[in-house]
Formats: sequence, structure tokens, C-alpha cells
Amino acid sequence: MIPEKRMPPKLANEIKRLQLVAPAEWVAKVEAWRRHQPDPMPNTSEAIRRLVELGLKADAGDKPKKAGRK
Repeated sequence: MIPEKRMPPKLANEIKRLQLVAPAEWVAKVEAWRRHQPDPMPNTSEAIRRLVELGLKADAGDKPKKAGRK
């Protein structure tokens, strides 16, 4: 069993670690999306964060920003 890494205390209240189970087809779509992002290419976690943010903004009726750097 791999020991769980601890988050720095100052981030523990602001950031929550999530585990995600997803179909391989869904992961492949995320990977394809991230490969088309401008350099530096986001890692998978960052790509998922950006896609969720885009989805939440679209759901709220906001105009999504281009998914590049902040």
C-alpha cells in the first residue's frame, strides 16, 4: 500500500484532493483536449480543472475565457 502524501497545512483548508474514476474513453477525450492547448501543455489534473471551470461558466451563462494561462 502506498502511503498517502500530506498536503501542507496552509493549503489543507483551501484545497481538497479528489480521486476520480472515469471510463477510458472519457480520459482519452481529456488527453486529446489537453494536447491541443497552448504551451506549456497542462497536465491531466490541470486540464480537468480547466474543463470543469469552462463547464461551470457555461452552465452559469458566463462567456468562457480561452483555456490558456490565467
